[in-house]
Amino acid sequence: MQHLRLLLKDVWYLTRPYFVSEDRKWAWGLLAAVLTLTFSMVGLDVLQSFSRNVYYTALQQHDAKTFLRGLFWYVHNEEGFVLGFFIITIPLILCSIYTTYLQQMLGLRWRRWLTMRMTRQWMENQTYFRIAITTSGLEAGADNPDQRIQEDLNSFVTDTLTQFISLLSNIVTLFSYVGLLWALSGPLELWGMSIPGYFFWAALIYSVVATWVTHLAGHRLAGLQFFQQRAEADFRYSLVHVRNNTEGIALYRGEAEEQAGLDRSFSSVYTNFLSIMRRTKWLGLLTTGLDVVSGNFALLIGSIRYFAGKMSFGTLMQLVMAFSRVQGALGWLANSYAALTTWHAEVARLATFQRVMDRAQAMRNDVRVHPAPAGGDMAVSGLDVFRPDGVALLRDVHFTLAHGQMTVVTGPSGTGKSTLFRVLAGIWPFARGDVTRPDTPMMFVPQRPYVPTGTLHRAVTYPAGVENHPVADVIEALQLVGLGALVPRMEMEEAWGQTLSPGELQRLAFARILLARPGWVFLDESTSNLDSVAEGELYGLLRQVCPDMTVISITHRQSVVDMHVHTIDLSPFAVQPPAEGISADASPQP
Repeated sequence: MQHLRLLLKDVWYLTRPYFVSEDRKWAWGLLAAVLTLTFSMVGLDVLQSFSRNVYYTALQQHDAKTFLRGLFWYVHNEEGFVLGFFIITIPLILCSIYTTYLQQMLGLRWRRWLTMRMTRQWMENQTYFRIAITTSGLEAGADNPDQRIQEDLNSFVTDTLTQFISLLSNIVTLFSYVGLLWALSGPLELWGMSIPGYFFWAALIYSVVATWVTHLAGHRLAGLQFFQQRAEADFRYSLVHVRNNTEGIALYRGEAEEQAGLDRSFSSVYTNFLSIMRRTKWLGLLTTGLDVVSGNFALLIGSIRYFAGKMSFGTLMQLVMAFSRVQGALGWLANSYAALTTWHAEVARLATFQRVMDRAQAMRNDVRVHPAPAGGDMAVSGLDVFRPDGVALLRDVHFTLAHGQMTVVTGPSGTGKSTLFRVLAGIWPFARGDVTRPDTPMMFVPQRPYVPTGTLHRAVTYPAGVENHPVADVIEALQLVGLGALVPRMEMEEAWGQTLSPGELQRLAFARILLARPGWVFLDESTSNLDSVAEGELYGLLRQVCPDMTVISITHRQSVVDMHVHTIDLSPFAVQPPAEGISADASPQP
C-alpha cells in the first residue's frame, strides 16, 4: 500500500498542474468527451450481448428469419425489443474511432504543455546548471534530462491516459455486466445447497486467483524497468560522449579504453534486460494461459445448467461473454501488470526529475547584491564561496574592480578563481556576502566557449539572434579577430564546436564581444589556446575598439598579467589548497 500511495502521489504531482492550467478547458472538455464515448462503447457492447443471444438461439432452433433479423435489423420477442447486431456495430465503430482520436488529441496537447513547462523550468534561473553541479543531479530519474523531457514525458502522458481510461472503462464494464451475469446464470444446486448467481462467484474467484498469481510472478518488473531506462540512457550518453570528443580520443589512441567503457555500459543494458525477459516470460505464460482458459472455464461451468435444459444456447453464449467481461474487469490488474510496471517506472523517473528541478530552482545563495551607477565600480566584501558539498573555497573575500580599468585575477590553480567569476555572474548558489555591481551589461567568457547548433552566423551572434546584428558587422568582427577565411561559410550549418580548433573558438568568443559591446567583460583563461602574439593582438583589439570596456581576466600567463593595470591575488582568501589532481576552477560537467 505504501508503494501505491507514493505512486498516486507522484501521478497527482505531475498531472494536477495541467488540469488547472490555462489549457484546462480543453483538458477537461477532451477528457469528458473521451470518457463519454468510452462509457457509450460499454453500453453498446451490453446491447450487442442481447443481439448475440437472439441469433445464437435462432441458430439452435434453425430459425433463419430470426437469425437474419437478429444480425441486421431488430427482433421483438417476449423479452422486449432487441436491435440487430450490425445496427449497434455502426455507432460502436464510430465511438471507437473518435475515442482514439480525441484521446490522442488530449495526449498531444498535454504533452505540448508539459514539454514547454519543463523546458522553461529547466532553462530558467540556470536550473540545468544547478542540477549539473549538485549531487541531486545524480539521483535515479534525474540523470539524462534530455531523455526525461523527450522520452519519459511522452510515455507518461500516453500511458497515464491509457491506464486511467482503461481503469474507468473496466469499472463501468463490471457494474454493467455483473447484474446481467447474476440474473442470467441463475442458482446452482450443489451438494444440496443453492448458490445464487454462481457465474458471478466463479468470475470473482477466478479473477482473484489470477491477480494474486500474476503479482507473485511480476512484482519485481517495476524496479527492473526503472533501472533499464537508466542503463539505456547511460549507454546512449557514453556514445554521444565519444562522438563529441573524437579528436581527443584519436590523439590519445584511446579506442581500446573507450571500447571497454562502452562494453561495460552496454553490459548493464544486456544483463538487466535478460532479467526483464525472464520475468516477462513467466508473466506472459501466466496471463496468456489464464486468458485462454477463461473462455473454456466459462463454458464448462455454464454447461451445467445448459445440459440440464434450464437455459438456451443463446443465453449460454451471452453468459460466456458476460463472464469474460466481468472476469476481464476484475482481472484488469493482472492483465495490465506488465504495462503498469513500465508506467510506474516512467512516473517515478519523471516525478524525481521534476522534484530535482523544483529544488534546484529553490536554491538561493546569501549574496546580497547592491546596485551601483552604470559608471561605478564593482565591490566585493565579506564574500564566502563554497563547493556544492559545503566545503569552503574562499573566506572573507574583499576587493574593488575599477570601472574602465583592466584587472587580472591570479592565484594558484584550484584557488577558486573560476568559481568566483560564477558568483559574480550570479549562477553559483553556494556563496554569501555582499557584491556591489553597476547596472550595465556584462559578459562572462569561459575558457572553451559554447557553440550552439546551426550556422556560423548564429554561433557568432550568440546569445543574441542573427537578426540583432547587421551582416556587415558580423563579417567585420570575424575579420578583426582573424577568422575572415570563414566568412564564405558563415551561413553553412556544421558542427562548429568540433570543426573549429580550440584557438579558433577563442577567437570566435572575442568576435562575440565586439558585436555585443558589453560594459564589463570577464575572461576566464579565454586566450589559453593562442600564442602570445595572437593573445596580445586580441587584448589590444578590445582596447582599440571598446576603449571604455572594463576587462577582468583570469590567467596563469605572465604575458597576460603584464597587459593589465591592476592585479588581485586570491591566495590570501583561499581556505586550503584542493586535493591533488582536483581543480576547483574546473567547469562542471552535466
